[in-house]
Amino acid sequence: MLYMEQYHHGTLEILRRLRGELDQIGELTTRAAQVIRDGGTVWTSMDRGHMPHYEQAEQRRGNPRLLKNHHEFEPLNRGDMVFTNWCHRDVLAAREKGVYVVCVTSNYQDNEFRPAGFTDITHSNPDGLMLKDVSNAILHSHIPYTQGLVDSPEFPEFTLCPSSTTGSGTVHWLINAELAHRVAHPEAKEADKSTAYLSILTERVESVRDHMVAIRETAVTMTERVLAGGRWFARSIEHPGFETEFNVASGPRIVNWGDWDTKNKKNIMLISAISPAYPNELKLAREKQSEGAYVIGIGPCTLDGVEPDTSLISIANAGFDNLSPESGGVIEIPGRSQSICPTSGIVGNVIQQMINAQWAEEMIRQETVPYFLRGIYQNGGREYNAATASAFERRGY
Repeated sequence: MLYMEQYHHGTLEILRRLRGELDQIGELTTRAAQVIRDGGTVWTSMDRGHMPHYEQAEQRRGNPRLLKNHHEFEPLNRGDMVFTNWCHRDVLAAREKGVYVVCVTSNYQDNEFRPAGFTDITHSNPDGLMLKDVSNAILHSHIPYTQGLVDSPEFPEFTLCPSSTTGSGTVHWLINAELAHRVAHPEAKEADKSTAYLSILTERVESVRDHMVAIRETAVTMTERVLAGGRWFARSIEHPGFETEFNVASGPRIVNWGDWDTKNKKNIMLISAISPAYPNELKLAREKQSEGAYVIGIGPCTLDGVEPDTSLISIANAGFDNLSPESGGVIEIPGRSQSICPTSGIVGNVIQQMINAQWAEEMIRQETVPYFLRGIYQNGGREYNAATASAFERRGY
């Protein structure tokens, strides 16, 4: 398979495996809904990583705001419930206090479902605890502990192109879809809305296959520009999370590095969006095009059935529909005026990671292997990145 096909296939595999979690999500959200009815709070800290922090924020458009973000465990009270990636003595103390703890697996944190010694000590659990030691229940996100979805012979130490947003984000929206339904309609069938969300998301990710020809053409153009000295920057103004998914574990090192003005007529600007025509994103696209940059746009064509006169993907040199035209989300809850649980973050990130993947393969076809970052949460990752830093900086890609 081409690298973009590997990434696409791996994403669908994560979504396929998440179907096996739906029954448990139904049971857990029934409990969570009862916590809310009893006056308690359902907390969330299952956003380890980069984009997940933004995708799972309460203020994210389409969030029903039933889960409360937190950083510390001390404020959690007896009778509360929490979905978390963390595994340390404060989590255990919360459980012992009477908080119902659901640990959600993350590639960034050591757990009992990966080889011993894989995780760097900075991301292992200093108290010697594992998920089973601190939780009442464990929910699997099915993010591979290696993070990347692309196997490349040129990178035997690790896999390329991160997937944590897919696993973490999907679990987040599955829980929210189901919880909102259970709170509004306690008699509703378990796993009804989470099943609907996963089906719609999977269908949309499958349809991204239609972009593959254009992605490869885009990757070839990007390769030509990079080899000619161009810089590659990524921006996402309305949803800042997208641009954080590049210089991460398994991500390309080149993005947002170097001096944009050195050869700006050879540059690349990738803009990822959740609205078709967010003013500052349109302004940025036009500005960089006027400088001679190759602009890649990812976003919806319409929003709630309204097509703007000008959209990001229509003016971009290469535009990719994220197949997510809802301002709220894909789940309707009777009694709620706005739909909830968007797919725009997950699908948009899948598209930009497929672009990353195919760019890497086109660079390798030109006998120029680009530098990628190994996760510092992996044993040896920090040392690998330090050892390759000077060579990357000399070459710029």
